[in-house]
This record gives sequence, C-alpha cells and structure tokens, in this order.
Amino acid sequence: MRAEMWRLYRHLVFGGVVIVLSCYVVMAFTQARFSASRVEQLLCVDAEISSVLLLSGISQQLPESQFNWTLQLTEPLSISTISSLISQKKWLKFPDNSYQLTFEYSGQSVLMGRAYRHDKFFKFESLLQRFLLSGQMSYQDKKSLIENMPCLSVEYISSKSPSVLTGVALVHGAYGEYGFLWEDEEADGAVYLSIVHEENISLTFTVVIIVFVGMLVMLILIWRELVSLDFKRKTFESITRQIARGRSGLPKGIPDSNGTLKELAYSFDSMSSHIQRLLKVQREMINAISHELRTPIARLRFGLEVMKDEVDDDVAKSIEALEGDVEELNTLVDEVLTYGKLEGGSLELNFKELSISQLVDGILRHNHLLLQHLSVDVDINEADIVLADEHHLSRALQNLILNAAKYAASKISITFSHDSERWQLDIEDDGPGIAFEDRDKVFIPFQRLDNSRTRASGGYGLGLAIVQRIAFWHGGAVLIDASESGGAKFSLIWSRNQHQNTLS
Repeated sequence: MRAEMWRLYRHLVFGGVVIVLSCYVVMAFTQARFSASRVEQLLCVDAEISSVLLLSGISQQLPESQFNWTLQLTEPLSISTISSLISQKKWLKFPDNSYQLTFEYSGQSVLMGRAYRHDKFFKFESLLQRFLLSGQMSYQDKKSLIENMPCLSVEYISSKSPSVLTGVALVHGAYGEYGFLWEDEEADGAVYLSIVHEENISLTFTVVIIVFVGMLVMLILIWRELVSLDFKRKTFESITRQIARGRSGLPKGIPDSNGTLKELAYSFDSMSSHIQRLLKVQREMINAISHELRTPIARLRFGLEVMKDEVDDDVAKSIEALEGDVEELNTLVDEVLTYGKLEGGSLELNFKELSISQLVDGILRHNHLLLQHLSVDVDINEADIVLADEHHLSRALQNLILNAAKYAASKISITFSHDSERWQLDIEDDGPGIAFEDRDKVFIPFQRLDNSRTRASGGYGLGLAIVQRIAFWHGGAVLIDASESGGAKFSLIWSRNQHQNTLS
C-alpha cells in the first residue's frame, strides 16, 4: 500500500510542479509576445506619422523617428495618394529583429525606412506636433490622414483640451492606455488619438486554462490510481472469500504482483493452509479415535449381553443401565463419524424425487414414543415433491424434530412451503427459544448454550451441526428465528436448482 500512496503523492507533486512551470512559461511567452507586438505597434504609428510628414513635404529630416528614411521624391504627393500609400505599406522583419518599411507609388519605391535598433523611448509627441501643428495642411486634410492610419485610433469627443496637443492617460478597469487630445481652431471639439492595440489573449484567461488542464490531468492520474486501488481491493476481497470457503492456493493473475496486495494474499493463503492442515489433522484424529472405539464398544455390548444371563435380577438391572451407557457412547461415535464424513466431503449423495409428506410422517412414526407427550401440527400437502438425498434429508429433519421435542412445552409445528427457486421446511416449538446473540453458536460442534438448552436435555452438540452440513450440500442453509408461540423456529432451506451429487 505504501507504493500506491507514494504514487499518489508523486502525481500530486509532479502535477503541481508542471502547473507552476506551465504557468511561468505561458506568462513569460505571453509577455514576450505582447512586448514584441507592442513594439511593432509603436513602430507602425511612428512609420505612419513619419511617412505623412515626409511624403507631404512638411519635413525632410525626422530625428525623432526610429527609422532611417530614404525619400525618392522631388515633389510632395497629394493627400489622397498619401492615404492610399499608408494603407498599402509593406513590412519586412529580419532575423536580427530589425524592420524595413516600404511605400510604393506607380510600381516604384518612393519611401523606404529601416529601423535597425529602436530606442526604449518613442517620441510620438514631437512627431504629432510636427504633423498636427503644421500650417502647410488644412484641418480636413489632417483629419482625413489620421482617419486612414490603421495603427492610430481616432475618437471625437466634445470636451475641450487645455492646449492644442495634450498627452492624456485613459484607464479601462485594470488596464490603461496613453494618448493625446488634439484641438484645432477649425474643429468643434477635441480629437482623442491613441495607439490601436491588437487583440491579445488575456493572460489571466490563459493561466486559468493552463491550471484547469493541469488539474484535469492530475485528477485523471489520481482517478486511475484510485480505480486501480479499488480493483485490487475487490480482488483481495474475492481472494479472502475463496480462502474462507476453503480454497487452497492463490488464483493466477493477481494484480500488484510486486506490491503489498500479493504479500497480504500470500499471508492469508498461508494462514488458511495452516488452519486447513490443523482441521484435517483434527478430523483424522477424531475419525481414527471414533473408528477405534467401535471395537471395544462392540466387545462391551457383547460382554454385557453374556453377563445378563449369568447374574441375578438385581445385577441384571445394573447391566441394563450399563448397556444404556454403551448405546449412548455408540450413538456419540456414530454422530462424530457422520459429521466427519459430511465435513470432509467423503459421502456420496444420491438425489431423487421424494414425497416430503411421507418422509415427515415416517420420522414421526419412528419417534412416536419421544413425541407422544406433545401435540404435533403438520401442514404439508401430500402432493408436494422435492429433490433430495433421502437418507441425509431424513437425518436432518429427524435431528430438527427431535431437537424441537427436547425443548417444546406442549406442541411442535411443521410447515412446508416452496417457490420457484427453493424448498423450505419450518419446525417450531413453544419452548424457551434461543437468544439472538446465541443463534450462530448452536451450529458449532459440541457447543452448548448457557440457558435451558443444556446437556441436561440430552444430546452431544452435533445434531444441528450435522443438519447445517447436510443443508450446505443440498445447496441451502439452516436459519433460526423466533417462533410465534415464543420458542425457536428452525427453517431448513435448500435449492431447487443447485445441489451436489457427491461431497467429494
């Protein structure tokens, strides 16, 4: 289990590191792209204003510009031509991060600028002052030109500017931009000029996407580990159930072959094998002792029979009492041997159709002396037929009926019922009953309860254990409940579809 926990911890740490590094890389990349894009936008504004100044003849030299310009014109161009050239300008970016800008007119280059290295400081205010405050161009021409500059944003406002050209900052929520307010004498209001910002993916949104994807990957990895752990848990539960049912040896293909699961499974298997060996030795010892007891018991019985013919009546009564003890001992040996065979699976069962009514009637007639002081109510249809081993089912029913007779105060009820899957025979008495916490103990061999159901009532503690094993090999079980008359209710249930032909 330590390996699985370490794997989960490793996934968490690895996922966290990947998320942090991914966010850092994305933020650095986005910042670099944004910085490069910002520089290109600033250079574009510089180029557009500078080209207007040079192509219109307002200025011949522009030291404020980031470009080194080469002008190949002898006469200024018209406003409409300049507007057309601005919209059709050609950009080139070289590997050394330098830029070249070309303006062509009639198929020839009329203006070319090269920005080899750009300074950190852009002097737009000086360029705008040269352009907007020039007296060589009318307000309408200036307005037409700035409206045709793709990299310059134009917005007309009604507020007044404190001077002809004023630098202002405009704040949009958490973001801000810097621009200029221009107010001409011919204009009715001011014009706000700013740099057009390209659409950039929001940095916050990108980080959120990265975190979400990272968390999703982490959850998938952790989910896989949890599914694997749950599969191993179910496998281990299945193995423990098989071991509990007496299976020896582990199944093939156990997952986590090098982990704790297989070690634990092998430990359980070793423990189960050890327990099975102890039980086998115990059964063999009990069976051997029981078999060995049969011979001296037979000799005792024969000797007592011979002695009865040679003694007087007083001694004969003592001999008869001894014969009763010998018969009781013989019965005990028979019970032990029967239980050993049922537990060890060495009996052969022959299933056939039986009349449950005739079977119960035969048991009642055979034991009428033990039942004569009780009222026995039988609720069984004579047409009911069951599939069972006659000898062992009769033994189980006889044990249940005689067990009920030992503790019943006045009556016993025997009821048979069935459905499409099982048969059920209920035997109830009006005796003291069995406490709920003691109901499982009655099936333990030689187990006695500390109540009225004690050895004083007879028996050896094997009768119900034998009934349970017979029910098991019939594909059923024995259940205990409280009787409506206040005593105990034993229900022998066996399957109509599942049974063993042999116990081996």
